[in-house]
Amino acid sequence: MGGSPSVEYTMQLADEDTLRLNVLATTALAIRIDEKTMCVEALTEHQTHRIELKPTGHPDRYLRAVRENLSVLALGTPGGYPVFIRRWTRTGALETERLAGLLRLGEAEAVVAVAASPNLDNELARRAWWCLPTAEVARLMLSHPDVANGSIGPELSQFLLDHLPFEDTSRSIIDTVKLLLCSRLLNEEESGRLRARAENHVACMVGFLSAGPNYLCAPQAAPHFDTESGNDALMEQLLQHAGSPQGETFLRCAHQALEKAVDMDTVVDTLNALGDYGKPLRGETVLPRSARDLRQIVESLTNSSGTTLDSEEVPANQSAKNPDRQSALITLGLCGEPLVAPFFAKSDAVGSLMRKKLKPVLEPVFAALETLMEHN
Repeated sequence: MGGSPSVEYTMQLADEDTLRLNVLATTALAIRIDEKTMCVEALTEHQTHRIELKPTGHPDRYLRAVRENLSVLALGTPGGYPVFIRRWTRTGALETERLAGLLRLGEAEAVVAVAASPNLDNELARRAWWCLPTAEVARLMLSHPDVANGSIGPELSQFLLDHLPFEDTSRSIIDTVKLLLCSRLLNEEESGRLRARAENHVACMVGFLSAGPNYLCAPQAAPHFDTESGNDALMEQLLQHAGSPQGETFLRCAHQALEKAVDMDTVVDTLNALGDYGKPLRGETVLPRSARDLRQIVESLTNSSGTTLDSEEVPANQSAKNPDRQSALITLGLCGEPLVAPFFAKSDAVGSLMRKKLKPVLEPVFAALETLMEHN
């Protein structure tokens, strides 16, 4: 017994809806669809318009037909967002005009694609935010300097700040805090509240660490290390910073974050932040994937690279410039995700169990942090 293959035909739109969608699409800068109320809304230059759909069949199939109709009007193809995005990402041709078309599809995924585009500008961000005002979209768009510095930036920042208490994953909290700090859109009161929250919330603390050492205290300039100078000069600059109030706070908070880490993201991002801090000292060295490798590389760099300061050359303030502190800084510079990647590839432990199992891996890191802190 054979049967003919089933064919799913596109549902026909009501004539009234077809006409109104055509009119709407000619003036719309952006379109969104409210599936619960079966309404289509359009953002135009000066106002918004809203039409109530008149479904002629099952709502889901009717909405699919509406989106196909919008796709033809906005992109010239009934395939919609997925077909369009595949075609143009192959050639890297998602420039501003085509991005604007994606915002007229009524597709949430298309809005996210626009928010993530390197070609996003303030005006497109304003339209995308009207289409889909979510934390994910706000984070994607605030990471663009042009958007953060544009008229929409403060609105995105305020939304993320207000929404932060409702975030329930370390990844979202870390990324949100880092973006809020690096966008420099918070006033001192808001930054202070965020700093106070970080004292009791490890993911928030890691967000501060990821942003850099200059955000953990009251506003200060970011540390500048002259990477064009020799290894000895770089080491001395880092040692001086590690002994400063800003450096001391950074090291203390990193130690605290690793002690209280709750999951993979809080561990990995803290190690990446430490690696960025000491990065000028490691050069092109491949990051180690075990505690043993870490110790061997530190020993090799200390013995052969000439980074160690000559004790006869710097007799003053010897406690701040001894070989142990130099090795400790080199250790921090070699921190990063590779150090714990083998562990997390085999374990999904979290909380206290994760910290217990990670203790041998992170032992050199804790030792380095404690060496630097005990001389401050």
